[in-house]
Amino acid sequence: MLRLLPLLLATAALTAHAAPTPASPPVRLHGLWLMNTGPAGEAAKVSSFHLCVGKQGTDDVLAYPGSPLANCREQQWSKDAHYTYYRAVCDARGSNAQVEARFAGDFQYNFHGEVTTTYSPALEGQTVAKREIDGRRLSPCRAETPEGKFLVKGQEGVGNLNLGEPIRQPAR
Repeated sequence: MLRLLPLLLATAALTAHAAPTPASPPVRLHGLWLMNTGPAGEAAKVSSFHLCVGKQGTDDVLAYPGSPLANCREQQWSKDAHYTYYRAVCDARGSNAQVEARFAGDFQYNFHGEVTTTYSPALEGQTVAKREIDGRRLSPCRAETPEGKFLVKGQEGVGNLNLGEPIRQPAR
């Protein structure tokens, strides 16, 4: 038994430091998700919204974190024992953007991500932008909630998103 201990420790060390392997983009469980996003380390600037993820088996919002930028290429996902990673090179209003993200969680009920974008040359005086994303599945989507639509309280007639209350049409 004592002779096996060094071998087990060496094997465990190698697997713990193994390079991430290529992976498919994660797909969230369909349903209503609460999303919180904001600059890393700045809790006061967090934006919250709801999103109905459909049953179609794709999740374009999560599959392409660089999509707010233009013409993303070299997009790749990889995975290790603890995290899922994303990398891409994108165009950003006259600048090149290197997007790198690290996600943890099961993507079925929750996840947390950190997205770092490095601009070259600097974009609007900023060379590095870091954001955090937290997602939590709340419930199945209501029948009248459109898939893929961002629901932000107070915008476009969205009121209380409390699932226990019926949706009321805005007063005209």
